[in-house]
Amino acid sequence: TQLLSDLGADVIKINALHDVYWHSNHIAYMANHGKRSIALNLKDRRALKILRELVATADVVQHNMRYKAAVKLGIDYESLRKVNPRLVYCHTRGHERGPREALPGNDQTGGCLAGVQFEDGGMARGGKPMWSLTSLGDTGNGFLSAIAILQALYHRDRTGEGQMCTTAIVNAQLLNCSNAVAHPDGRGLERPHTDALQLGFSAGYRLYETADGWLCLVLAREEHWTALCRALGREDLARDRRFATAAERARHDEALGRILEEAFAKRAAREWLADLDRAGVPCEISSPDFALGMHDDPELIARGWVASYRHPFVGRLDQAGLFFDLSDTPGRVQGPPLVVGQHSRELLRELGYPDAEIDAFVKEGFVGEWKP
Repeated sequence: TQLLSDLGADVIKINALHDVYWHSNHIAYMANHGKRSIALNLKDRRALKILRELVATADVVQHNMRYKAAVKLGIDYESLRKVNPRLVYCHTRGHERGPREALPGNDQTGGCLAGVQFEDGGMARGGKPMWSLTSLGDTGNGFLSAIAILQALYHRDRTGEGQMCTTAIVNAQLLNCSNAVAHPDGRGLERPHTDALQLGFSAGYRLYETADGWLCLVLAREEHWTALCRALGREDLARDRRFATAAERARHDEALGRILEEAFAKRAAREWLADLDRAGVPCEISSPDFALGMHDDPELIARGWVASYRHPFVGRLDQAGLFFDLSDTPGRVQGPPLVVGQHSRELLRELGYPDAEIDAFVKEGFVGEWKP
């Protein structure tokens, strides 16, 4: 829904009154910019009435609570489509359809089931499972739900019909592991496997430690290999029978890896980067410092790829910005991450409630309002 906000949607977050702690941490910050927040206790029928009034004006409802909870609250698809027959309703889950469907799920469990932890940990080559911090299941599920919602809206624009769509964290993790294909009898296909230390796939496609940091090397084509030999001052390697062809290099991969490790360790990463760039060898420094200057880079700021704003809890807040470049309809980050109840009064006014009645709702405790 943050992605849809960046594309121009008016996204209203229905927060529980106790969401303040959750929305005061970095995980919530990175997924909630550009949204408005109304805080409601949906177990109170008066708050549920307000939610239904919002649904009547909405194009989309999206949530990721377990579906039985939505049914119990009366905000399941069948209940809300009675309020708005044209509604697009997106439910995101942890697991796939089937026995696990109603179970709680998160990024790591999805990655475990789909094989991400096996693949990233290099377990096929003796490694251990890797607990990833990049949350490709969580963020991937968000991307999948945005795509599903846009497709459902496109369908509705053509037919007038709303519909329910669902996505899951494990689906996103399966997409991340879609390189792991198999024959019908279960035999795997030949494909790259990360090594046990998670440095890379092969001597020509991995990370190397230099005198002052790490360098990523990618020999994607045969000419990259010969260019690397020249840049290293080791034309003899290109003539070595063990490394004369891609097949021979694969056969002697460990030996080649040791030679390259020894060579790269002798000089600084930036020196190697300059020489390899000149030679046309794909490479990059794995830098611990690059990200520290991203939010002050004039080009990234101008393109909107990074966003900075004042946030009431933390002061200046720097984040990733737009993920799209559209020539005629450019996106826009509509504001900093929400504060729970920040827009409760504003949204209730839009529904036609007078201030005196809103004051009563807040006092009676089924509507939450944030005040600086």
